[in-house]
Amino acid sequence: MSTVLVFAVAMCLLASSQVYAGTPVVATSGVPLPDGVYPGQAGYEAAGYYQYAPSIVQTSDTQRIVYYCANRVRYDRAAGNALAATHDHVLFNVGTRQSNGAYRWGATQVALRPRLQPGDPDHHPATPAWAAYHICDPDVVSGRFTYAAPGLGRRTYTWAMFFTGADNDDHGADGRFNVVGVALATSPLGPWTIVASPVVDITEPDYNPAGYGVGQPSVTSVDGQGRLLLFYSGLDCAALDTPNPSCDGTERGTARRTLDLGDANAPVLGTRSFVTTAGLTPEPFLPDSGRFLHNASWAYDGSRDSFVVSRDTGALEGNEVQRNVEVDRIAGASVWAGGGTWTVLGQITGAHSGYRWNHNSGLVRDPYGGLAYQRPLDYSGVDVYFATEPGTGDGPPPWDGYFSYRMRHSASPL
Repeated sequence: MSTVLVFAVAMCLLASSQVYAGTPVVATSGVPLPDGVYPGQAGYEAAGYYQYAPSIVQTSDTQRIVYYCANRVRYDRAAGNALAATHDHVLFNVGTRQSNGAYRWGATQVALRPRLQPGDPDHHPATPAWAAYHICDPDVVSGRFTYAAPGLGRRTYTWAMFFTGADNDDHGADGRFNVVGVALATSPLGPWTIVASPVVDITEPDYNPAGYGVGQPSVTSVDGQGRLLLFYSGLDCAALDTPNPSCDGTERGTARRTLDLGDANAPVLGTRSFVTTAGLTPEPFLPDSGRFLHNASWAYDGSRDSFVVSRDTGALEGNEVQRNVEVDRIAGASVWAGGGTWTVLGQITGAHSGYRWNHNSGLVRDPYGGLAYQRPLDYSGVDVYFATEPGTGDGPPPWDGYFSYRMRHSASPL
């Protein structure tokens, strides 16, 4: 198996400079593709699989688990099976730290799979119909959650995996596209039981089925039990790739809600608010250099009572993903009360990774959503996994650039 060194680079914590103190060092994640091919082995770059949107849980000083979005049917350009191969699943690998600090990743396993249609060889009727085509954007947190699943009775679960579910590829015959769902387990290795109803659905005020819908969830624990802070993207007044010049900045971006999932049969969502974008790097594709907070991985820094995010930013240029991954910090009080200003800690760009597109990132976190630089309760740095894509991504449909998404990694002390 391949291993990956945990590289460290210095990152400035100065709001005025907003740059890295040194050049970020980016390395492969070391995580294999679904067919077991590891980075560096023959066929790795050209294999018809994608990896992106990771959620990484540091379960101990020596173990971390990476959950991510991937396809399980290999894409074959000659066969022209791009659509058939594009069904998002949540896969995962367990990493064990070696004596030299490297992580050795075990075999790929399946955490969640879409329902698909009857007659499909991968049809999985245990998955609800609202996640018939895709399950992606995992975010995993520990706590205490009870749920009575059909045929299983009421059980207490200690892990929750939030995800984006989509019912089909054309924004849903019922007017629904992306929604936020949750699955529960008694171990971070599963098996996972999907709660029957989405947490955030088409009933969400301002839900836009012609745009993104809602999704890209990220969750941190409030009390180590059932109370959580839920962040999610969407509610945009125009689809991300065709922004509306009249779009009010308050109508798009990341929403925040408290969520009591202690009884998952009757979850309690708090009042919705939108997270400020003040201080973030402006987006070149938005009118008047606006700011757009979306697709963010959230972690709590208990040593500074603040939240840290890694997020997508930068140019689109006709692609479905952006150029850069940005790491930002904001005071905890600003998240709870609203307002405040972000501090930009740094960016990972193509100049650092060698790839044109850098996107869909995840921070390494402890089981409760706290920063875990090297181990749980280690707030001394940020450890970021993210996807890269080398091409232009602007070819005619079916665009297949996403089959070259590969996860990379960069760790930086704060």
